[in-house]
Amino acid sequence: MSQLASSSAVRFRWINGQCFEFRFPNGKTLITDPWYTGGGPLARMCPPDFTIDDLEGGDYVFVNHSHGDHIENLQEVVDRFDSTVITHSAIAMEIARHHHIPLTSIYPVDYEGTYYFDGFILQTYHGTHHAMKKGGRPNPMLKNGDYDSIIESAKEGMLPGNPELNAMGSVFNTNFILTTDQGMRIAFLGGNDDGMLDRMKGVNKPNVVLRNKLAGSVVKEGQAKMFADWLARADVQLLVPMHYETWLTKEPEFAEDVFSYMNKTMEEMGKVGRVAPMIRGKWYTLDISVTEVQ
Repeated sequence: MSQLASSSAVRFRWINGQCFEFRFPNGKTLITDPWYTGGGPLARMCPPDFTIDDLEGGDYVFVNHSHGDHIENLQEVVDRFDSTVITHSAIAMEIARHHHIPLTSIYPVDYEGTYYFDGFILQTYHGTHHAMKKGGRPNPMLKNGDYDSIIESAKEGMLPGNPELNAMGSVFNTNFILTTDQGMRIAFLGGNDDGMLDRMKGVNKPNVVLRNKLAGSVVKEGQAKMFADWLARADVQLLVPMHYETWLTKEPEFAEDVFSYMNKTMEEMGKVGRVAPMIRGKWYTLDISVTEVQ
């Protein structure tokens, strides 16, 4: 097959967790959920040798929610790039206070809104965090998920960041569909589906979905089938998985098996959708091309 023409819609890369770096055709940049370095229990989940110096830009920073593994590096990104921070209005003031960000650099958004930026448009949607059950083995990030235990854990040094922001991170999650100036549509889902399958229909259909796992990192049984079933129902062209750094660190073959199963399932069902797992830190282009069929 020979390619007649190709046009690059956006450059982007997965760095860690839900942290992506986008560069749009007009040169503007967006970083989501900045977490790539840190100490404590999260350090071993970070990509080796990646630092603030490896980021190319940060005109905008989007915060899906305010757990430590989503805003650990927010301060240094804002300090370096003088970023505009886009986040839910309920946590905007606490983020500004804790990270010493000028209020004029905060862009608060709310659910079910449409917002216009230089290079892209954001449509925002209500999201929820994966369930954190009470009792049993405490979650290393949020213990049992209730406010008092979060505050207690932060005081004990178990959690990075600010205790109030960690608490609110379990409550306020904001998904979005991003549309570039050229019309490429990218959805970002950081937790549960929360009706996004219904929202991503018709004219709202994205070309690409950046999707968190459908359950917590410790959940393995049925994970591949759940993910494949969701992708089949979404019927989008590409899915880029995110926030599976725990799998890559502890059991990389499990991640490979999950995504291979998903692609095999899509093929067997006659669906066009495919999973495109990225190598952390490596740049990719999202293109539209016309290719001759031999």
